[in-house]
Amino acid sequence: MLTIFLTGASGFIGQALLKKLLARQYRLICYVRSTKARDRVEALGGIAWQFELDKPKDLEAQLKQCDVVIHAAGLLELGSTPAEFTSTNIELTRILLKAAQAAAIKKFIYLSAASVVMHGPQDLLDINETAPLTQRAELPYSFSKARAEELVLAAASTSFQTVALRPAFVWGPNDAIERIIGPAIKLGKFAWFGNGRYLFSTCYVGNLCTAVVRAIKYEGKGQAFYISDGEPMTFKEFMLARLQAGGFQAPSWSMPKSLAWSLAHFAETGWAYLPLVGKPPLVREMVRLMGYAFTLNITAARRQLNYMPAYSIAEGMAEIKVNPENPSTVSFT
Repeated sequence: MLTIFLTGASGFIGQALLKKLLARQYRLICYVRSTKARDRVEALGGIAWQFELDKPKDLEAQLKQCDVVIHAAGLLELGSTPAEFTSTNIELTRILLKAAQAAAIKKFIYLSAASVVMHGPQDLLDINETAPLTQRAELPYSFSKARAEELVLAAASTSFQTVALRPAFVWGPNDAIERIIGPAIKLGKFAWFGNGRYLFSTCYVGNLCTAVVRAIKYEGKGQAFYISDGEPMTFKEFMLARLQAGGFQAPSWSMPKSLAWSLAHFAETGWAYLPLVGKPPLVREMVRLMGYAFTLNITAARRQLNYMPAYSIAEGMAEIKVNPENPSTVSFT
């Protein structure tokens, strides 16, 4: 039986992955950081394991029981500091890579992000894996994911296969739209950027799980792949469908993109230099991630991973409507 070490197993993507991989009869050892996370993992049938980052030998010993590492943990909370993104997204990846190599792990799969190629506020259409990675410090999440991905791909060797998956905007039961955007709309704190009428690639979490399964079987090394639902929709068309599936109203107002970018910069500056509570309500990375056309070319994943989206967008929306009160019942098998 293949044994997989999974990070981020208690999160939105990790929970879906855990269910998908357990259904395929893999043995899952899951890194957790809290009792609540441990309970969620064990309730689904995974093996929960806690470790301290200052004890690499313990991690190495645990990984010696495993065949594959799937690194899905990461910080996505926009408005976090660069130091927080560095610690969670870059340094944790570095620690896991070093321990995996020492433990003679055969394969390391990293869940990167399509936004690693985002730069300034501009449209990006039909992007493939040759696009340069971002160096923009004002996009700290994307910057940190890009640097972590570089570490993963550079570590590849004949005995240590590494793969980075770059999913587009990941959605599904209990996603960021359900947890953050929908409630923000109710409070009048979310608007369209430029009316939302631009093409946008998305990735249903069930399709991302399919890509991970394909990556487990992939024999190449040191390669990144874009993953999406296939044909893009306009951002507004997608969001209206997702909000309706979750029982939320649509935003009632729109903000010009240039104004949103300027306001976000102003908010970031205020929170950086003034004793303000919490995180800024708008940051440039949020505008960049959701305010401009962004579509992906997934030809490489189709040809090399044999990836095909298992769910259409309509089928993904139907899954959400079936289980609106209990998203944990969605199976992704």
